[in-house]
Amino acid sequence: MLRPHMPGLLRRVETLVPRRAAQFGGKARGLAALARAGFPVPAAYALSGVACETFFRANLEPHELPSALLTADVTATELEAIAEKVRCAPLPADLERRLRDAYLSLRREGATSVAVRSSSTREDQDEASAAGLHESILHVRDEETMLDAVRVCWASVFSPRVLAYLRRVGVGDADAVVGVVVQAMVPSDVAGVMFTVNPLTGDAGEIVIDAAYGLGSGIVDGRVSPDTLRIDKATGVPRDRVIGDKHARVVLAEEGGTREEDVTPADRERLALTDAQLEELTQLALRIEQHFHGPRDVEWAIQGDTLYLLQARPVTVALQPGTRRWQKRRVDPHARAHLVWSNVNVGEALPGVATPFTWSILSSFSELGFRRAFGSIGCTVPKDAELVGAFRGRIYLNLTEFMSILSQVPGLRPKTILALGGGGEVDRLEAEVESRSSAGFLARLPWTAARFAKENYDLQDRIDRFEAYFAGERQRLLSLDLRVLASTPLDRVLGDVERLLDASGTVMLTVYGNLLSSVVALTTALRLFAKDRADALQRDLLTGLADLDSAAPGLRLWYLAETARAEPEACATLLAADPAKLRTDDLPRGPTRKALEAFLEAFGHRGTREAEIAEPRWREDPTLLFATLQIHLRGGRESGPLIVEERQRRVREAAEAELAKLVPAPLLPAFRHLLTLVQRFLRLRERLRGTVTEVLGFFRLVALDASRRIALLEPDAGTDGAFFLTLDELHQTLRHPGRAAVANRIRQRRRQLERDRALPDPPDTFVGFPPPVSETHTHRTDVLTGLPASSGLVEGRVRVVRTPIEAAAFERGEILVVGQADVGWSPLFLVAGAVITDLGGPLSHASIVLREYGVPAVVNVKHGTATLRTGDRVRLDGDRGEVRLLERAVVEDAASVSA
Repeated sequence: MLRPHMPGLLRRVETLVPRRAAQFGGKARGLAALARAGFPVPAAYALSGVACETFFRANLEPHELPSALLTADVTATELEAIAEKVRCAPLPADLERRLRDAYLSLRREGATSVAVRSSSTREDQDEASAAGLHESILHVRDEETMLDAVRVCWASVFSPRVLAYLRRVGVGDADAVVGVVVQAMVPSDVAGVMFTVNPLTGDAGEIVIDAAYGLGSGIVDGRVSPDTLRIDKATGVPRDRVIGDKHARVVLAEEGGTREEDVTPADRERLALTDAQLEELTQLALRIEQHFHGPRDVEWAIQGDTLYLLQARPVTVALQPGTRRWQKRRVDPHARAHLVWSNVNVGEALPGVATPFTWSILSSFSELGFRRAFGSIGCTVPKDAELVGAFRGRIYLNLTEFMSILSQVPGLRPKTILALGGGGEVDRLEAEVESRSSAGFLARLPWTAARFAKENYDLQDRIDRFEAYFAGERQRLLSLDLRVLASTPLDRVLGDVERLLDASGTVMLTVYGNLLSSVVALTTALRLFAKDRADALQRDLLTGLADLDSAAPGLRLWYLAETARAEPEACATLLAADPAKLRTDDLPRGPTRKALEAFLEAFGHRGTREAEIAEPRWREDPTLLFATLQIHLRGGRESGPLIVEERQRRVREAAEAELAKLVPAPLLPAFRHLLTLVQRFLRLRERLRGTVTEVLGFFRLVALDASRRIALLEPDAGTDGAFFLTLDELHQTLRHPGRAAVANRIRQRRRQLERDRALPDPPDTFVGFPPPVSETHTHRTDVLTGLPASSGLVEGRVRVVRTPIEAAAFERGEILVVGQADVGWSPLFLVAGAVITDLGGPLSHASIVLREYGVPAVVNVKHGTATLRTGDRVRLDGDRGEVRLLERAVVEDAASVSA
């Protein structure tokens, strides 16, 4: 074999032509592209992978070459032995001399040390980054260590992870080698990573920056919790900022390499970046994305007043369908700081931190849904309106935009809307929301009214046709054994589920739009005639609906408990077992087990946090169901559903009688017709919400099987990897199995999700962006004020429940306190003396169910789970929306004692 020509194998990165430098590896090509475009890149040399290939052939046996190992069955021990041979073999004299010259050249240019980085020919590609697979050695201070580091980079090919990756992406002989970058070390004061598109949500309208003190390796390795800033591209204003712990900084060690040192408490609690540095990074991100014609993942470092780019690679994330493509808008850059965001209502449907898979599906579904709903009542929605946002993984609604859109309806004020859906900053919204002209709304009113009438005329037929279609699809999907399908057919099943969600959503959103129209009309009319009694009267008019689908699970469980009472063996089994370990098969064959199987057939797709696709359903984890059955069985024979139904019917009839006295006789028929419409749409909404929840369950089934397939190829991805991919990314993974590695992306997103979950919940309503975590504080007060959801005055002991397993300790008659009360918690409502929630509104799903059960409730108290403790005694007024602390629990939890 001819000896390679060394001068062409070791070159300054700025002399490389990226499209002709594949043999130098992805990292070198990325640096070359940055340097040639004029971006600030530290001085660096790139060593071609050809030198690596030549070195392997000179020092290894044929069966030890990477090309042979890709098709061989080899152990980790054997691979380590080959890697050791590479690390110990001498370099060719000519190559050694040129590497020494390169090192000395960098030192003469001012570098105090260098970083030696692997630059694989199969990394930093559009379809797969392979980030973190190969070695990088930092702060190399002498020539000998630098030469050793080059061999360490080459030896990194012989790791099980790298070979597994190369097998998946498919490589030729020349691809199983590593180029090397020798780069001037930047002893940074602040460093981090920057994405020109949100890597979790695929939102192209924002830049995400992680920053910490010292070297960026602390962030990349996960040793340091950085500051995270999300920047709106259109305005340059932060959408959110999280001050990370930053307890330590990674710095250069005197003897070479790196070490950690503590960060002072004062520095931990402030942002690592100054405003000027943040502005410089933001502008740089926009320039990089424009130059490369696509999103980029950038590593950067700041030393003194100088910003350097250490590398840039493609972001391997699929942009969301329907994602707002950002464009510079003529918007006051400071206007975003005045936006009001709230999750009071939507947080009940999707509480807590959402996984990327769930967010990718529900964010576009919600955005489209709100636009259709506004359109159904005759309001126009700006194309660039940002209706839904994510803050620290939680979903929020842009109330400022909502109220501005609804201001087209004459006489409709923010106060009226917030009384229905919940949310704060009423005075600000009343004062600052710029009202839009009602001329267009009024001009469209005849057409809107005609469309409303037409949609309602054939709505039931449309629903009947849809439900027949849904029943057929449901049976077909449940009959499939996903495990035996190849990846391409499984991808088609995922597409079928998407179409089913679209069909479900189309019908449901029509109902939502009609409900919004009719509720707005009813609320406005009641305020005209009932004055201060309007809100209470409306709640009572919308109770006692009898056949509400969302109330059905709790009622069926009551009947199931009665069945178990009549079957001593089943009753004893239920009472004796740990509800977290109990399963249907543990029950003796008989009426109780049969009834439970029927219950799970009908409602097994529901569960707590049921809008989060990664959360198990009742059929997978029936802990809450068995805990509720135990509570029923431990108590006496309380009032049954028929008595509850009769009581709530009388409440509604009393409200209807009061309405008849307040409304002039000529208008009363129209009022009653409007009320009938609202009641009808409420029933339909709850029914269709259950349908959509079942469709989300189908997404879960596909994601679970896709996770199993991903784990077989990439064990590092874990058993739930698909939930950390977006919908489009999962399609790509199933269509091209093994082509692109996703484990690194999944690990990164899992770390981010865990970090978001560890953060305190942002305020349910805030202005601009949530306060930094360091500014949050515990709320202590004797009076909690929320929104009245269900009438009644109750005194009792509090039980704070956050997870289904905690429900096992619940006692009949206690006051249930939860962060949110979606339908998945409804089985507990019938055994609770009252219910308190942090989130929610009077027309939320839980509020409607609570009124059906006649359980007093106050929702939207904001800090109930933070303020109240299990054992506290409170008085709850469901008419005034007030919870008063009467007595603190005698035994405090350990955290309270230590505090």
